[in-house]
Amino acid sequence: MNYVISIIPPDRCRSVWKSAKVHLKRAIEVSHGRWEPEYVLASLVLGEHNLWIVVDDKGTVDGTITTQIVHYPEKTMLAVHFLGGDHFDDWYQYLLDTLSRYAKDGGCAGIECIARHGFWKWFKQDGFQKTSVFYEKLL
Repeated sequence: MNYVISIIPPDRCRSVWKSAKVHLKRAIEVSHGRWEPEYVLASLVLGEHNLWIVVDDKGTVDGTITTQIVHYPEKTMLAVHFLGGDHFDDWYQYLLDTLSRYAKDGGCAGIECIARHGFWKWFKQDGFQKTSVFYEKLL
């Protein structure tokens, strides 16, 4: 199966949000209250973050990703904030290729993300380095 990964312009995010939110729900919940779906949508509509959708050749939305270009004092990175979907094994490489081109074209030095441990099985084969693990304790 072939996949197309497209960035959605801010003024179109509301029209695809119902489909996108289905895939992002679990990832947003893992933020432990830092984000709620309506805040994610607001950041997309305002252009603070970007929304990407993964569509298979039958027109089914199989995944959704949110990104943000982050400017640090010494470099710029493309940060993946939320990612979710079905059949990730099938479209992961399409996603990585698409985001890598977008990051490079945008002057980014690389791609960064905080992800659950299971993502390492994909990331380790594609040149990512495991530099830290994010832990939290809620009071």
